[in-house]
Amino acid sequence: MARTVDDLEQGLAADEWLRPGDVARVLDISKSAVIRMLNAEPPQIRYRYKPGTGRHRECHPEDVRRELVARRQVHGDQ
Repeated sequence: MARTVDDLEQGLAADEWLRPGDVARVLDISKSAVIRMLNAEPPQIRYRYKPGTGRHRECHPEDVRRELVARRQVHGDQ
């Protein structure tokens, strides 16, 4: 069963590393956009390979939180 956005945000608050698909749900963007962020040079979101899963990546919670704050920022308010 897929986790809700609230569950994923609680995981972020607890410094949980998220999969790219989960990051896409939290940031409300496509998974391919998250993959582009991971593949950028240097990566916009740091990642690690999940132990025991081959090349499945997990995204650094600090970077995901930074992106979430930036996307929720209201521009033009003073």
